[in-house]
Amino acid sequence: MVFSPDGKVIASAGIWGRVLLWDTVSGEILHSFKSTDPKTVAAVSALVPAFYQLNYQVTADGKWGFQRETNGRVNIFDFHTNEVRASLFTFDGLEWLAVTPDGFFDGTPGAWRQVIWRFNNNTFDYAPVEAFFNEFYYPGLLADIFAGKRPRAPSDISQKDRRQPQLKLTLANAQTKETPKASDADRNPTVKEGARNVSVKIDLSELAADKEHKTGSGAQDVRLFRNGSLVKVWRGDVLKGQSSVTLEAIVPIVAGENKFTAYAFNHDSIKSSDAELIVTGADSLRRQGTAYILAIGIDKYANRRYNLKYAVADAVDFAAEVKRQQESLMRYAQVKIIPLSDAQATKSNITNKLAELAKQVQPEDAVIVFFAGHGTAQGNQFYLIPHDLGYTGPRENLTAAGLQTILDHSISDRELEKLFEGIDAGQLLLVIDACNSGQALEAEEKRRGPMNSKGLAQLAYEKGMYVMTAAQSYQAAMEASKFGHGFLTYALVEEGLKKGSADHEPKNGSIDIREWLNFATDEVPRMQENNSREALRGRNRYVVFVGDGRSLGIPKTEADARDNIQRPRVFYRRELEANPLIVAAVGAGAPQ
Repeated sequence: MVFSPDGKVIASAGIWGRVLLWDTVSGEILHSFKSTDPKTVAAVSALVPAFYQLNYQVTADGKWGFQRETNGRVNIFDFHTNEVRASLFTFDGLEWLAVTPDGFFDGTPGAWRQVIWRFNNNTFDYAPVEAFFNEFYYPGLLADIFAGKRPRAPSDISQKDRRQPQLKLTLANAQTKETPKASDADRNPTVKEGARNVSVKIDLSELAADKEHKTGSGAQDVRLFRNGSLVKVWRGDVLKGQSSVTLEAIVPIVAGENKFTAYAFNHDSIKSSDAELIVTGADSLRRQGTAYILAIGIDKYANRRYNLKYAVADAVDFAAEVKRQQESLMRYAQVKIIPLSDAQATKSNITNKLAELAKQVQPEDAVIVFFAGHGTAQGNQFYLIPHDLGYTGPRENLTAAGLQTILDHSISDRELEKLFEGIDAGQLLLVIDACNSGQALEAEEKRRGPMNSKGLAQLAYEKGMYVMTAAQSYQAAMEASKFGHGFLTYALVEEGLKKGSADHEPKNGSIDIREWLNFATDEVPRMQENNSREALRGRNRYVVFVGDGRSLGIPKTEADARDNIQRPRVFYRRELEANPLIVAAVGAGAPQ
C-alpha cells in the first residue's frame, strides 16, 4: 500500500493487478482500475513501493490523478470525485491529442489524422476526429480543465449525422498531367507562364439519402485555402436543393508551390475530408512584399470616464520597434505604419482601414494589427471597444442597457473574422493589449477576458494567423506606470525585442513569431507577480480595481495577488510553417 502525496488517499495492489484507491477518512473505495504494469501483478503479496509502479500518479496538491494505459492513453481525472475529465494521447513524441468524455478535443492536427472516433462499438462505424472540428474543437482544453473549468459539449457527438460531403479540386481550363492512379494531391496542373491569378474549381456533392437518413448530407460553409491561409468562403447552403454544384474562385498564386485545400461541412456541421491541389507558380512571380502595421491605441475615449494612460504609447512603441526590426532584416521591400490613435480610432475608421488592406495586400505581404484599449468578453464573443463607444453615462454601476450600447458600438470577433477573411497576406498577426479593460466592463468569467473567445481561435486556425490577447485581470495595472506601458507591450517590445530575451527556443540569434509570443505569454505573469510581491512588502503602492470600479487596495496575501495575475493567451495553428515570420535578429551573427 502507499499513501498519496497529500495523505488523503491510500492505493493498494490487489489480486490480478487490480488497484484500489481508498479514502483515508471514510474508508470508502474512491476508484478501482486494473493496472497494466507487470510489476504490480508480480507484487500482489508485497508492498507497492511507489505510485508510479501502479501506472498512476497524483499531482503534488492532490487535485489530479493520472493513469497510464498500455496503449499510451493517459486518463486525467479529478482525484477526489473519481471523474475522468480528459484523456491524453501522444504520437512520435511531437503530436498529441486531448479528449473529454463527451467529445471536446484539442491537440495537433497531425494527431487528429491518426485517431478516429468509433461509434456503436462497431469497427466500421467511425469518423475522423477533425470531422467534428466545427463544434468540438476546444483550443486550450487542458489548461481550462486544470484551471477549474468544466467544459460541456454543445450536443451529443454520437447523434451527429456523420456523412461527409465529397469535394474535388481542379483548375478551370488547365491541362493536368497525372499518372493513372494519381490523387488530387499528385496532380500538378500547368498554368500560363507568369500567370498571377488562377481559377480554382471545387466540384462538390452531397451523400444521398439512405435507409437511415431521410435527406442527403447537405453541404455548407465551403472554405478554400492556399498554403494554409483562407482565401475564399462560401457561407450557408451551397447546394440550394441540388445534389451537386461547382464553385469557382479567382485566386492569386506565388512563385513556387501553391497548395490549395478545400473542405465543407454537412447540414450537421460535420467537416468533410480535405481536397487538395498543388499548383506551381513561375519564378517570375517572385517579389519582396510589404509589411503593413496597423497600430491602434486609445487613451482618450469619447466618454472620458473610460480614459487610459498607456494605450497610445503601447501602439506607437510597438509599431516603431517592429518596423525597426523588419527594416534591419530586409525581408520586406518596405514597412508601412498606419497609425490610429484616440479620436481617430473610431469603429468606422478601424474597419475601413482593414477593408482597404484587403484590397491592396498581396500573398507575399505581412499584416500586423495591434490594438491597445478597452475590450471585453461577453457570452462567447470578444469585443474591441473603439473611441466612439456610444455610452455617455458613469462608469460605476454600468447597467445592462449601458453595456449593450457599448457592445453595439464595438467590433466583435465575428466582425474581425469577416474583415480578416479578405486580407490575403502571407503572414498575419493580431495583438490585442486590452489588459486594462477589466476596470471598465465585467467579463462573463472572472479574470479570463478574451481567453474564452472561440471566435478568435477559429480566426487563427482558418487564416493561419497568430492572435495574441492580454487577459483581463481586473487590475487597473497602476504599477505599470514605472514601465510606461501595459505589461503585455512591455514584455513584447522592451524585454522580448529590445533586450532580445525572446530568443530562447532555441537560442540562435533569431526570434521567430512563435518564440516571441510564447515568451510574452510566460513573461507577463512573472512580471505582474513580482510587482504584486513588491506591493505586499510596501515598496510599490498601487491600487487594484474590479469591474464595478470598487477599490480593493493592495492584495492581502500572495495567494490573492496570484489570483489576480494577468495571463495572456496566444492562438495559432500548431503545424510549423515552412517559412515562419522572423520578428527580430539578435547579435551580429543573426540570420538574415
